[in-house]
Amino acid sequence: MLKHIKVICIITGLLIIIVASFAINSTLEDSDTVNTMLPPCSVDEGLPIIGNDEVTCYWGMAYETLEIPDEAIAADVMVNIEWVKDGVWIGIADASEASKCTLKTDYYECEKDTINLIAGGPNSLGQIEWNPEPGEYRFVAGGEDSQTMQQFNVDWSYSASLKSGFAIGAMILGTILLIVPLISFLKS
Repeated sequence: MLKHIKVICIITGLLIIIVASFAINSTLEDSDTVNTMLPPCSVDEGLPIIGNDEVTCYWGMAYETLEIPDEAIAADVMVNIEWVKDGVWIGIADASEASKCTLKTDYYECEKDTINLIAGGPNSLGQIEWNPEPGEYRFVAGGEDSQTMQQFNVDWSYSASLKSGFAIGAMILGTILLIVPLISFLKS
């Protein structure tokens, strides 16, 4: 029985070493271009003589959520977002921020400056580099106040790889599981 346990430890240790060595050198990557829109401002007509119209401007929040699973804590994830249109920006908010907004057909309309952004925003200057933590997020678009719908392209990409500390720890564990039973076999 003890012999079987030693063999299982050796095989498990070898598998852990093989998987960790492949994982430390592997990177997952993807990219795409999406069309994004910024909702127009609304105008509530004031008194006709005075002309004090009330203008309310909005940010657009994605309906879809981006979920970063808890397992991502073991990975180095980098998200890069770029756009070239002047006067607009992209931000990232916790998905729960949608409760402050109004659901439209396929996006949330949020009054300007009511959303807490985690990354990006008005000062992002055409690019965001974001290292996400596990959680649920939504993308937010904002920009210059305009009474027309603004659309623009956003390029995004990500890369993810196993954190080297995690992989090295797994390799050490695998080595221990491999060597200790082997030494025991050699002594008997």
